[in-house]
Parts: sequence; structure tokens; C-alpha cells
Amino acid sequence: MDNYFVKTDLNKKQRLALYGSIGVILAGAPLIMPNDYWLRIYTMSGLYVMLALGLNVVAGFAGILDMAYVAFFGIGGYTFALLSSSQFNIHLPFLLVLPIAAFITMGFGFALGSTSMRLKGDYLAIVTLAFAQIFKLMLLNLDRPVNITGGVNGIYNLDPINILGFKLISPVAHSYLIWFSAIIVITGSFRIKRSRYGRGWQAIREDELAAESMGVNTTWMKLMAFAGGAFIAGVTGALFASFQDSVFPNNFDFPQLVIVYCMVILGGLGNIVGVILGAVLLSILPEFLREYGAYRMMSYGLILIVLMALRPQGIMGEIKFLVKGRRRPDKDESGLLRSSTELYYEEKERAIEKHRKRYSKGDRIILELKNVTQNFGGLKAVDNLSLKLFEKEVLSIIGPNGAGKTTLFNLISGIYSPSSGYILFEGSDIAGLRPHEVVKTGIARTFQNLRLFSTMSILDNAKVAQFCRTKCGPLSILLHLPIYWKEEAQTETRVKEVLGLFGARLTGYRFDQQAISLSFANRRRLEIARAISTNAKVLMLDEPSAGMNPQETIEITNFIKSLRDVYGYTILMIEHKLNVVRTISDRVIALDYGKKIAEGNYEEVAGNKQVIEAYLGRKGH
Repeated sequence: MDNYFVKTDLNKKQRLALYGSIGVILAGAPLIMPNDYWLRIYTMSGLYVMLALGLNVVAGFAGILDMAYVAFFGIGGYTFALLSSSQFNIHLPFLLVLPIAAFITMGFGFALGSTSMRLKGDYLAIVTLAFAQIFKLMLLNLDRPVNITGGVNGIYNLDPINILGFKLISPVAHSYLIWFSAIIVITGSFRIKRSRYGRGWQAIREDELAAESMGVNTTWMKLMAFAGGAFIAGVTGALFASFQDSVFPNNFDFPQLVIVYCMVILGGLGNIVGVILGAVLLSILPEFLREYGAYRMMSYGLILIVLMALRPQGIMGEIKFLVKGRRRPDKDESGLLRSSTELYYEEKERAIEKHRKRYSKGDRIILELKNVTQNFGGLKAVDNLSLKLFEKEVLSIIGPNGAGKTTLFNLISGIYSPSSGYILFEGSDIAGLRPHEVVKTGIARTFQNLRLFSTMSILDNAKVAQFCRTKCGPLSILLHLPIYWKEEAQTETRVKEVLGLFGARLTGYRFDQQAISLSFANRRRLEIARAISTNAKVLMLDEPSAGMNPQETIEITNFIKSLRDVYGYTILMIEHKLNVVRTISDRVIALDYGKKIAEGNYEEVAGNKQVIEAYLGRKGH
């Protein structure tokens, strides 16, 4: 059953009151700590918040299993130590060393990511873990013949922080600096998550192939996640080195990585508030358990297991009392439900009135395949296929299972590169382009098996499709420059306009629903809406009516027809339901074993002997 709840939006005064209260608590906490020991715990919790949020960018937002994260923390710490100590008599000022440490660490993150992005899952984890172990060995052994890292003795007696003539020496001053930095990281995390970058990363985490097929440059985005997480780890490492006044190899070993991962997992992957609470909780919890001596770590582990068993989605995931209901648009003022079919046709009538111009098949060739062949070993999935798709035409591809229809879509959309032949879109060869590049040219697709971003909202599913049409970079997002607000407003207007084509099925209270909560038919509609949201000229629909009942099939058939007749789209469609093909197709092409066996209007193809034989397995009469 659909979830009819959305997150509560705080008004401006409530937000200001909340932020003010948090600021007062953070500012007053160092002054009321009972002793320096608890002040240190408070300060370390700020460092752990930053570390956890940096890892959350990589593992939570983008879903990358980065086991080298603790090494980036160490690179930041040791860079700061080498540039702010007597180790090489380099005594650079703090305001210069901090960004240097951050950018050097980001460079290492980018370099590691660029060499390991082809790997996934366990293989990526092994490579990144190996990097962390190599880094630890280098820290231990680079003390001879030239003493660089100090070996097991580390580097100590670092220069005190000097900011514009003010020296930060006291523990209270350090706590303010670290928590001020943590607030900057928290703010940046929220801004990134709500931006095109955040949506792109979440789409990659949900379904990398679908994300790239919607225009997200997945390789570049994963590199950005690696680099962004490393940047935060580098800043945190530098602040940690300054706070501790020293760095040692055991500060950056594997147990530290485990602790930070526990914070992120406990808080909920991608959940910023949850990760902050997880970091604070796991920073303080071991200290409360310290009095239990030998049972301390056992108790610590048991509490973690219980928390994760009770809240596998994280401690802040899906908390119902934080949400409120919103009136459903398919209810009238009396509260009675109206049928969604009735609302659908009302919306369609209004849309058709708005677009009075009617489109039909043109004479210009917009997409052409010339002698395209795709080999998989000894199997020819597509065999010397040529076809033409005319502007504002509805061309249907039919054939039995295994005929090569979906392979054809994968070739056009860039998932496969053809073994031979040419794929021309508006006269330019697009064969060999990656999926996100194909989308940018103006071709978008749906999938035979639904590939939505299930835990993202309907609105964000559609917004992902605008990724390749927007250009806002990290700096504009973090600083909320005018270009950011302009692009976000344009993106929201565009996707709401597209979702509005489906009436109440995908609008109103449904904007904030997760895609997984929709009925199967509405998921199909959302996937089509997502393809339209790429601003495509050509839509490739892979069995758009699959899994729908007769009434839903009639609706989707009429809708696809209106996409061409009312809105002027060019459509290439795979469909097994021949009544759908008959109703909306200008031309039909039949495939069998990767070869074209018939082409023409529906009646000509349906009566073709080879087509009948391919479907029925016998000679047609």
C-alpha cells in the first residue's frame, strides 16, 4: 500500500530557533565540562563527526566500499605534521597548511579512484584496503635512511595554531575550532545531498547502469565522491594532528576505520543527521563503559549489534512521528475518494487542450542504423541490421524472445558498442559513446525490467534525468551561488511539468513518495516520465505495457500515442502486445535471431509468413 506521508517542513522561524539552540549548546558545552578529560571527548566527537560525514559521502551517498579512508585521514595528519614542525624545519602558517593538507589528500583520493574505478564490490574493497595497509607500512618504515615519518615514534611538538596573530593553545579554543569546522562540514553535506551531485550519487548507489542511462557520468561522479571524501578526511587529519600536537602510525590503523564505518552504518547510510548522532554516540559510549574493564569492548559490541538489529535502516531512518500527512489530490472536499482513472483522463483532456497542434510522421531521418552487427563470442545477437527512424514516427520492433530486440536498444543507448556498423543520430555517428553521452545527444530509454531508483522520491527520480542538462559545480552548490538556485528552480519546474503528464498518478502528495511504494503500473509510468525528463528527442520504450492489466494497457497505449501526436516525440518501441503495436505504430519491424525478417505497416508485417513462422514455429498459410 502506498505511503501517504511526507516529511514535515519547518518554517523559517522554526529553523532559525533550531539552529540557534544548537549553536548555544555547542558554544556552552566546553565551558561546562567537568574536567579536561571530558572536554577532550567532546572535541574528539567533533572530529569523528567530520570523519563520519566524509565517509558518508563515499559509502553513504555514492555506495562505494572505500577501505582506504583511514589512510586519507593519515595523509592529512602527516602532511600537516611535516609542514608545521621541526621535522624538516618547515613552519608554514596554519591557514596555509590546512588547505594544502586537504588538497594533497584529495589528490591521493582522486589518483586512487582513477586507478580502481573499474573495480566493484569485494575487489574494490581489497584494492583500497591494500592501499591503507601500504600507507601504514610506509609510516612505520620511512624513518631510514632519511627520517621522514619518524617511524613508530611519529612526529611531535607541532607548531601551535596561529590565526591572524591569535594563538590557539587552550583545549577550549581547540574544541571551538574543531566544532566550527564540523558545522561547516555538516552544512556542506546537507547542501551537496540536496543538489544534482547528491541525486547523482544516490542514483549510482541504487543502480549504476540506470544512472548512466539517465545521463549521469558515473565514472566522474565516483571519482568526485572519492576526492570529496578524501578532502574531508584530510582536513580532519590536519585538525587532529594539531589538537593532539603529534601524529603516530597507530592513530591511522584498521580499528579506526572500523569505528568510523560503525558510525555511518549505525546512523544510516546517506542519512546526515543519523550519521552525526552515530558519531557522537560511538565517541561517548566507550567512555561510559570504561569502568567495566575487561567487559568494556564486549558490552560495546553487544550494544552495537542490538542497535543495528533493531534499527537496520539507521537510528534516524523512517521515524514516523517526524512526518505528517498531506491531503491526497484524489479526494474531494468531502473526503471521498475519486478514481485515479477519472483524474487521469481529466488531466489528459486539459493537456490536449493546451497543445492544440497535432504531430505526425515526418520525412527527416533522425536515427539510422547501417549494417550493425553485435557478436557475443560465437553468437550473433544482431546480424547486419539496418533501419531508419523518421522524425515524429512511432516505430515498433517485434519478434519472439531472443530475437535481439533488447540488444538493439542496448547498442543504440551505448550500453554495448557494436562489433561493426554505424549508428547515426541526426547525421552523427554515436556508436561507441557511453550511455550518458548518448542521453546528452537526445536519446533516452526505459528498461524491460524496471530500473527505478527505488528509495528515492518520485520527484528526485525525475530530477536525476536532468543531470546532463545542468552544469552547477561543487563550489556553486556549497556556496549556494545564484546559478545553483536558478538550475534547481528550472529542474523542479521541468520535472513537475513532465510528471504532470500522468495526472494524479505521479503528482501532488506522490512527489515525496519513494518509487518503491508505487504500484507496478505507476512505476512503469515513472520510468517513462524519467526518460522524458532528460529532454530527449527520441524515446526508446522497452515493453512499456508489460505487467499491466487491460485497463492500464489501454491508458498507456493512449498516452504513448499522445506523446507523438500531442507533444511531438519520436518513439522507438519494443512491445509484445500486438494490439498495442497495431494501435499506435506507423511502421513495424520484425526481428528473428538478430535479423530483420519483415518491415512495413502492421498488417503487412503481421501477415508475413516468416513472422508467423518465427512466432508460431511453423509455416504460415
